[in-house]
Amino acid sequence: MPDLKLIPLRHQPFEDVLFINAAASAEHLFEAASRRLQALEDLLQVLENHDSAESLLQETARLAWALAPLASEARQLYEAAQQAQMRSSA
Repeated sequence: MPDLKLIPLRHQPFEDVLFINAAASAEHLFEAASRRLQALEDLLQVLENHDSAESLLQETARLAWALAPLASEARQLYEAAQQAQMRSSA
């Protein structure tokens, strides 16, 4: 049985809620990061294709609030995946 090492996500309000399994394969970690990046791209396209400048200004703070943790999680997942690759090649 693998020794699971859980890493709290950096930008969560509590350290005991969401975790990254550092023992996961690099492939799984990269896939999770890619999904978060796709969500970021989708939200950014909403901004890009928005017709009304007035409502866009009102929604910008809400979108930024949604984008920040996705970006942080994606970065942390990529870092964990790179570490997993280094462990598997050692």
